Amino acid sequence: MTTNDEHLPAGVVPPSVLAARHGGARAPRADGGRAYPLVAASQDREALAAELAATQALLRAESAAEVGAVVTTLVRDLGGALVPARYADPVTVHPFDVSLGLSEPMLPFADPVSVAAMRLSTVLPGFLEVARQVMTRLQGDVRRDDEATRDQLTGVLSRRAWMRALSGAEPGDGVCLIDLDRFKAVNDSASHAAGDSVLRALGGLLLRTFRVDDSWGRYGGDEFVCLAPGLAARRLQGRCEELRMAWEQERPVIGADVGLSIGVADVGEQGGRVALQAADAAMYRAKSAGGHRTMLATRDELGPVAEHG
Repeated sequence: MTTNDEHLPAGVVPPSVLAARHGGARAPRADGGRAYPLVAASQDREALAAELAATQALLRAESAAEVGAVVTTLVRDLGGALVPARYADPVTVHPFDVSLGLSEPMLPFADPVSVAAMRLSTVLPGFLEVARQVMTRLQGDVRRDDEATRDQLTGVLSRRAWMRALSGAEPGDGVCLIDLDRFKAVNDSASHAAGDSVLRALGGLLLRTFRVDDSWGRYGGDEFVCLAPGLAARRLQGRCEELRMAWEQERPVIGADVGLSIGVADVGEQGGRVALQAADAAMYRAKSAGGHRTMLATRDELGPVAEHG
């Protein structure tokens, strides 16, 4: 079956398409709906194979370092090498930095009259653009992950993220739980903004004074927790005492009466959750004794199976 549209002169808009436009419908795309432009296949099969393999590796990359390694490998697969920009010979290098900001500027080079030089100039500029886009997305993912796992007020881990860390606790690790004494009075007599300033100050102190491998988290409104890998409770107790003394010197004026009650426990064979419960019990003993002190969990609080050092 034919329609009148089929006999129209070239360049004339068919009535059916014109009616669709007037009706607000979108006319068919001239490119057939392609999601990307069609690029002619390269006659250099070796370069094409190297670029394809590198592109596939980019899709699997999970870090900026992996993206950088892919770019470096592609330069070599194309027959080139890398030289620091400060040592580069303008005659042999190509003027695009392939370091991606991960190191000092690095430039690819090859014999000016060679297949490698041709491949580098043809393949690398477009590939580097894609690599930078991949890095930007990865860095965005890292930022979003960090925002999702961090308490925005204090900078320590959120409760959920810290509990995931606690699930990997092993015998020989230490756990402590901190509760702020007389913190409610700050909120009641001043404001919640004043209370936030106290919490923010403590979060900063925690992150500055403990080890990089220690995992600090905000367990509740004014409760903080720490998992210290390889640090037995008695040693962790000493660290917590140092923390209390530092807090006395650094706490905000508005929180001058806010002390720290701390409970500390060893992680035993029963795992991190039992150690956390024991630290919680020890913390309440510290509060009952007047607060602003550190208590070590007893054997009874740890349970009969847990080891206590």
